[in-house]
Amino acid sequence: MGEKDLFEEASRYSNEIVDYTRKMRGYPVFDIIILGLGDDGHTASIFPGNNAFFKSEKICEVAVHPKSFQKRITLTGTVINNAENIVFLVTGANKAEVVSSIINKTSVTDYPAAWIKPENGMLKWYLDNSAAKLIDKT
Repeated sequence: MGEKDLFEEASRYSNEIVDYTRKMRGYPVFDIIILGLGDDGHTASIFPGNNAFFKSEKICEVAVHPKSFQKRITLTGTVINNAENIVFLVTGANKAEVVSSIINKTSVTDYPAAWIKPENGMLKWYLDNSAAKLIDKT
């Protein structure tokens, strides 16, 4: 754990982001955000059960890993979805079921990655063969 208070650091980081980005709809706009995907469907340290971070009016929030209880600073979904380009880079068979569920929209999920829906930008998925093996290709 870091030496400084994470909530203070999230606020400081938010201010720094505001200072160096342009705004749209009152939120920072990143040219590109590159995301990974956890086998539990989390992304950007937004874990299942933290989907309120997608409606947060903050720029950064403090997330807690559900198993290790490690605290992390994350961009909110509000800011992520305000980006011009969002890219998922996903590898591994252990993520194939989550990827398939999100891309094929086969079921309503609580996967935070399913909440990544750019407001004005583009979303692209780059998958290795293992992560893509269950996607409906029809």
